[in-house]
Amino acid sequence: RCQDSVPCRDVGATRVRSLGGTALVAGDFALSAGFGTTASVGTISGTDQRARFTVTSAGTGQGANPTITLTFKDGTWTVAPFVVVVRNGGLQATVLPTWTVSATQLVITFAGTPVDTQTYTYEFIALG
Repeated sequence: RCQDSVPCRDVGATRVRSLGGTALVAGDFALSAGFGTTASVGTISGTDQRARFTVTSAGTGQGANPTITLTFKDGTWTVAPFVVVVRNGGLQATVLPTWTVSATQLVITFAGTPVDTQTYTYEFIALG
């Protein structure tokens, strides 16, 4: 209940769902060379507000700390959103992702060296 001198800002909800946005495709992601010369992004579901996708390390040239860059498909956020990223699958289960975010891009870093032929699943949610 709001009081006259205090604006109502808190919202209570059982579940908050993210329904808007344009579906992501592989071309929305850029992989750095450290994932390998023929690395790919696939099995994508979601939008630039919340999504799940895989990165398959392939080819040669795997190197330390490669990055995945997502340029937000639905345009620039008013301010950089708050983002949480998780990684599942593939070898090196203890290698947790780190990330940076701006109003235009999410950059996820694989904190280690990926293994050729391994597929890594990522999930993220962005709240602005």
